[in-house]
Amino acid sequence: MKRVILFALIQILMIGAHAQEREYKTLMDLENIRLSGMGGPFTQLTMVAGDLAHMVGGGGAILVGDFWLGGYGLEMTNQVYVDMAGAFPEVYNVDDHLNVNHGGFWIGYSLFGDFPVHVAISSLIGWGQISVVNDRHVSGPLDGVFVVSPTLEVELNLTNFFRLGVGASYNLYTFVDNIPGYSASDFSNPGAFLSIKFGWF
Repeated sequence: MKRVILFALIQILMIGAHAQEREYKTLMDLENIRLSGMGGPFTQLTMVAGDLAHMVGGGGAILVGDFWLGGYGLEMTNQVYVDMAGAFPEVYNVDDHLNVNHGGFWIGYSLFGDFPVHVAISSLIGWGQISVVNDRHVSGPLDGVFVVSPTLEVELNLTNFFRLGVGASYNLYTFVDNIPGYSASDFSNPGAFLSIKFGWF
């Protein structure tokens, strides 16, 4: 019995030595790719139904080199009053205002991210809702929307763990069909974008 156990141990050691000698092949070579993470707040100024809208939110992502993939959330902070109360008195009250929020995927890439000043391209791709609210309570129609917001930023590497991005975006809203008097064109507009990113760059 001892000889059998000894023979088995010798065989295992020989197999292990052979496995260490061979070169292991993979589909992706990750040895020279930096894998880390980042996150932080961002804000956007855009137009909603002809009025200035301020969106605030943030996101977090996994960094693979200069490419990132993660999630985000954005919500409008100021009040844009509904101007359709006269046309749709059975739907709206005179002091109703619009609320917009959405969240989903955040993907992007920093071109020459090692440079102190460089360009980053990204996109917010998400789902959300447009609602008519009164005193922060939903008082009118509610509509689910799909949003795509491509963004172009100039990023500044302020430190090795802190980046500031300033740029422009375009908010494309779809499936806006349940808010009487409004359409997707009332929400699909360009905007200014500011991001603060903390991470291991």
